[in-house]
Amino acid sequence: MKRNKSMIWVGLTMAVSVALSGCFAESKATPQTEKSVDETVTKSVPEHEDTTLLSSAGEIESVGEMMTYDLSLFFADQTPMIAPEHLVDTRIVYTYTTGEATHEVFVYDTEQASNQSIYKTSKTIGNLVGIDDELVWLEYDIIEGEAFAWTIFRMKMSETKPTELYEGISAFQTPPPNVVTSEGGFMWVDYVASETVTTSSLVQYSPTIGSVEALRTYTLQEGEKRDGEYPFDYRGSVDGALIHQSFFDQGDKTTRLVSIDGSFDEEMGALIDFGMGTDYVALGKEGRTEFVSKSSSQTFEYRGSQTKITFDAFRFLDDDRILFREGMNRLLIADLGQESVATLPNTSGTTSKPIYVDGRVAYGVLKEDGLITFNTIQVD
Repeated sequence: MKRNKSMIWVGLTMAVSVALSGCFAESKATPQTEKSVDETVTKSVPEHEDTTLLSSAGEIESVGEMMTYDLSLFFADQTPMIAPEHLVDTRIVYTYTTGEATHEVFVYDTEQASNQSIYKTSKTIGNLVGIDDELVWLEYDIIEGEAFAWTIFRMKMSETKPTELYEGISAFQTPPPNVVTSEGGFMWVDYVASETVTTSSLVQYSPTIGSVEALRTYTLQEGEKRDGEYPFDYRGSVDGALIHQSFFDQGDKTTRLVSIDGSFDEEMGALIDFGMGTDYVALGKEGRTEFVSKSSSQTFEYRGSQTKITFDAFRFLDDDRILFREGMNRLLIADLGQESVATLPNTSGTTSKPIYVDGRVAYGVLKEDGLITFNTIQVD
């Protein structure tokens, strides 16, 4: 069956995430094209029976030493929403579009208060992640037939030129990869599609041994009655990866959230965002967020101040403390042991998705007066 080239993007709530992608570290600037297998948003499954509502603990006094760095002088007459994408000692790595045809990787040094461009390209940088001093990012171009030609690069911060790691073409409404990190290294999904079949490979690059390998392959047979599996979203974690995928059985569709290590597998409808720690899976939904135990029926739920508010960017600080974002201007910490949620000090501005690297949190803030800051927290 020939595919409809006017396919819609996945769900209204996911479209909201894409529209605000400039503040989202996971998906920044990467086209979130969705295949027709996910045109209809599956209704959310009923809430878990053993659910504990988390109470509000107000503003947290301290979660660790906080530092604020003003980058406004580097962006004269501009007010960009920039966001930290990796942390290495005193250096904060981020990407920024400096012109219509120039995309750059920058390093801000907190000790020197310097801002240096370390790489430029005429292609669009999708997303960038890092492990220690090694950076990995994706670049893409739009080519004929509404497809994307893309390349994944790697570069140590001591190097001056990147190395090509992987490349491909995303066609038939499949998106370019979104690179994530996990305990084993860097991961992404490579979609190879035709009018009759789509093969999706979960690929991992291990920086310690320099190898690239396919961990798992999913196959979807196209036709009047689709049959097979299609992973349409994924996150890395300390235990591998968490995959949101569609299952088809002769045209009958279900969607599930599945960890590749087998520790979590539940039927799951539309999600704003999700993440996984050692003991819990975090689910960002419209108006609320849930933290579901991987080993019992226990679920913790936090309800937002507005019924349509979004929750995303789950960062597991430890087994039962999770940092996350509410809307676009507030960061919160759920303490499941205390059954409460506290807010970080209000920054009074648009707040990026935070990152969490080696015990440190970093995020960007753009205030109404144009002040641009990076904030870091050394978590206690």
